[in-house]
Amino acid sequence: MDLGRLIEENPGLCRLARRARQDPDAPFTILTAKIKLTWRCNLRCRVCALWRLGGRPESQAMSAADIGALLAGLVRLGLRKVHFSGGEPLLREDFDEIVRRAVSLGLQVNLTTNGTLLDKDRARTLVDSRIHTVAFSLDAAQAKKHDALRGVEGAWGMTWKGIVRLQTRNQAKGRGPVVAVNTVVCRKNIEDMGALFSLLKERGIESWRLLPVRTADKKLRPTSDQWARLKDQWSDWRPLLTRGLTVWRSPRQARLAAKGRYAVPSPVAPTCLAPWFNLFIDADGAAYPCCTGRQTMPAYGNVLSMNLDDLPSFLGGREIRASLASGHPFEVCRTCDEFHLENEALERAARKTEEK
Repeated sequence: MDLGRLIEENPGLCRLARRARQDPDAPFTILTAKIKLTWRCNLRCRVCALWRLGGRPESQAMSAADIGALLAGLVRLGLRKVHFSGGEPLLREDFDEIVRRAVSLGLQVNLTTNGTLLDKDRARTLVDSRIHTVAFSLDAAQAKKHDALRGVEGAWGMTWKGIVRLQTRNQAKGRGPVVAVNTVVCRKNIEDMGALFSLLKERGIESWRLLPVRTADKKLRPTSDQWARLKDQWSDWRPLLTRGLTVWRSPRQARLAAKGRYAVPSPVAPTCLAPWFNLFIDADGAAYPCCTGRQTMPAYGNVLSMNLDDLPSFLGGREIRASLASGHPFEVCRTCDEFHLENEALERAARKTEEK
């Protein structure tokens, strides 16, 4: 979904975007949501600790009925796109039911999966469900390197077979979801990005998203020199990249990235608008403005027990929006570049609409 175009075509949304900084408590429209369907995962990734949460006795994933009711409520608030992730979403036996409900509500549905469970039957159901995008997690062109990062021997081969199966089904039907790849860039694989680009291009992957590793482990974060060397290859990858890395914009930003600080100042969009237009819901039902915010920001509440109509006036949400609007983001915001492109697109669209 192109947020910039959506704003341009909807004057009401344009006014909301322009008012955000001046009036943080103004009504807003939730356009996008990310929902973690489970904490459980069949991999043991070094760059992610979420799989450790799957075995908690207190961890209760939302039911398909819960998620269906949640989505219907969010659609009333203006939701246009939902992104399902995990853990590994395909571990849920009711995954197809959840997707069917989301599609029936007119939502754009995106999925992130490690792809290891994507057999021929699953490829068929994904194509038939008319899901918009399936993003596979793939961290290296070499199986050994990918498997070391993902913590399970043979993971690369299973993921690659999943990619091929979905592409094959798309070709057979003459339609199907966008086949994308997400890559977490860390010190262990950053030198492999050129080889991975060549592999993805040859395979006909339609979209590639590079995600900087977020970890307190300094040994996993690329050095500033590694970031700088990676910058030299940027222009070659542009045709495939749908999300690059903001750390490539200057040597100073590369040095900050080596410390895990990926957020960069933008002359176009000085304020992150994610708390106004986005919602993140974890596998237990706790709601936050974004995935990164889950680390330190106060939860809005739990969607299993709260009235969704109260979201705009929830005290914690008002505090978060006021902090960002006044130029005092949370410390964790300095580690995030997740909404950088969306914020710039929204701001440009709002300005363009005003100039007409």
